[in-house]
Amino acid sequence: MPDTNPLLQQWQLPPWSAIRAEHLLPAVERIVADNLLIIENVIATQVDHPNWDDVVIAIDEADARLNETMAIIEFLSVRHADDPEWLAQEALSTHAAQHYKAAKTGNRQLLQVYQRLAQSSIAASFSDARKASLAKILRRFHLAGSELSSAQRKDLTRLNGEIDLLEKRFMSNLRSVNAAWSKDIDDAALLAGLPAETQAHLAANANKAGLSGWRLTLDQNTYDQVMKRARHRGLREECFKAWCTRASDQGPYAGRFDNGPVLHKLLAARHAKARLLGFDNFAQLRLLDRMAVDTDQVRRFLQQQIALNAAALARETDDLQASARQYGIDQIEAWDHDFLAEQLRLKQLGGEEQDLRLFFPLDAILQSLCRFSEHMFGIRISENIRLETFNENVRLLEVSEHEQAVGFIYIDPFHRAAGADYAWTGVLRNRRINAEGRPSLPIASLQCNYTAAADGLNLLAHQDLRVLLHEFGHCLHHVLTHSPHYNLSGISQLSRDAAEFVGQLFEKWALSGQFLRWLGTHHQSGERLSQTQADAAFSTTDIQRSRETAMLLLSALFDFELHRSHGDGRTVQQVMADVQSAFPGLHIPAYCRFANSCDYLVTGYEASLYAYKWSGVLASEAFKRFEREGLFNEQTGRDLRKHLLSGDRQSLPAALQAFLGKPIDSALFPAPAD
Repeated sequence: MPDTNPLLQQWQLPPWSAIRAEHLLPAVERIVADNLLIIENVIATQVDHPNWDDVVIAIDEADARLNETMAIIEFLSVRHADDPEWLAQEALSTHAAQHYKAAKTGNRQLLQVYQRLAQSSIAASFSDARKASLAKILRRFHLAGSELSSAQRKDLTRLNGEIDLLEKRFMSNLRSVNAAWSKDIDDAALLAGLPAETQAHLAANANKAGLSGWRLTLDQNTYDQVMKRARHRGLREECFKAWCTRASDQGPYAGRFDNGPVLHKLLAARHAKARLLGFDNFAQLRLLDRMAVDTDQVRRFLQQQIALNAAALARETDDLQASARQYGIDQIEAWDHDFLAEQLRLKQLGGEEQDLRLFFPLDAILQSLCRFSEHMFGIRISENIRLETFNENVRLLEVSEHEQAVGFIYIDPFHRAAGADYAWTGVLRNRRINAEGRPSLPIASLQCNYTAAADGLNLLAHQDLRVLLHEFGHCLHHVLTHSPHYNLSGISQLSRDAAEFVGQLFEKWALSGQFLRWLGTHHQSGERLSQTQADAAFSTTDIQRSRETAMLLLSALFDFELHRSHGDGRTVQQVMADVQSAFPGLHIPAYCRFANSCDYLVTGYEASLYAYKWSGVLASEAFKRFEREGLFNEQTGRDLRKHLLSGDRQSLPAALQAFLGKPIDSALFPAPAD
């Protein structure tokens, strides 16, 4: 009798509505059991004369089946965040999957099969892509401790378990404090300066709680609006203190959800893991597959970028101080920066930002981005309304070429209480081709994290547009790969600097007046954005941009130093103080505990935040070709797809050099240490 568990059926797109909590663990246990049998068979039959199909493709297929199932479970967990049964089954399923992965990468007999394949006579004739895939597999075995003694492997397993639990506890504490804090307001005067749609959102929050008035919460979008727009300085200060002391020993919930001890243990466990694997520190381990050669090169790169930004930061700090006097502010504090910068920007715009937002309605912008991508990459993107999605607001895009589907993109536009508090791109499936030549098509999901407008008219500010282009670039990068190899296709297989490159590149179009004039259409009249309006928008783009850059560089250097210098006797706060000394004028109070709520430290970006700036420098170089040849140049778009969206077959520098037709300027990055 066939198994009716929907997670065990073959699918082109996930059977979202059919999946129940009782399906999770049985499906994962069945897949794990099947995978273990596949591994046994590979070891039994491939020891003497291993071949590509019966080793690499066979194991890749097994891994993909498990990873895709776990991805579906994780996506649905946002919908079932309040369901204890689902959460319990998810936890058990995650444990079973992790136990299998540890057993697989700790299987020395399987490693020997891969090694024999890599050393065989047939391996010499492998394509560069196959060689790259095999090298990546062997590197993963190495990082899983394949060369360690039995006792050391047990230590590594223990450390991996500790790291996983601590990362989960960090996020749990952060979610708890975010949910715990709120401020109820019954005096409309406190909301002066906040946009009407923000006030409507706060009123809806209060209404859900059975209250009149307005309720402030610590979601990212609300916090940003308060810090930028609220004229009431006391309200900004209260929100800032609540925000920057989240999950710490300071602030309104001091000690209740404290991530300080969690982070201390987490840094120690990561450092111990790195040392066990033969690295000096965790930052060095993270560079294993990166463009940067050593930790010193990363530090000097960040210091170089800090120096390049210093003059603009000093100048803009003076501008901010001059502006502050108009608002009766003698001493600028941290909760004044965003507000004063926004007032300078609005003054430059003549108060017309709302008018500009009317030219960027979300639905129309998504349609235009699809048309732009079709033109540049020779594809077709159509919305599929027949197939179900994992939420009623989610849209499904089918990407096709030559009338054949090549991938799918889910667009999830709005923030949900249980979801992440930032925009991100998720992966449900990587492209691969099995031994019979049948492809499995890639699936990505774009989570925008916008606050849904109460009236249904969702208009995008310029920053919203940048975020959308960044994440849409990630999605296209994922689905347009031509790689048949599971380990090379899709953004989840890329190093952090390579993965962020395309997102950073797509943002560049949002910084082009020509592109915005093409993109912007009034949601009612259909009128195009004018040259004058575009010029007005771009005249404010760089206002106080140096502070945004400085905050990114501070975060990147802090993150890298935490993981590079662990064990030198400094506390987390002392590392922050040392890093902060390079940024006079940011006015960060001593009570702030940004590390305690920095989710980047536990979501795959640890010791990797620098990659945003690193990849941004490379993206600027790539965009220069579009500026020379045309922002809508089809051939340049095709070349971008060929060289930089094709998968992880070659390194990012090699791919970028091929796209540019010349070597990357050596002055962009410091030379590695001798």
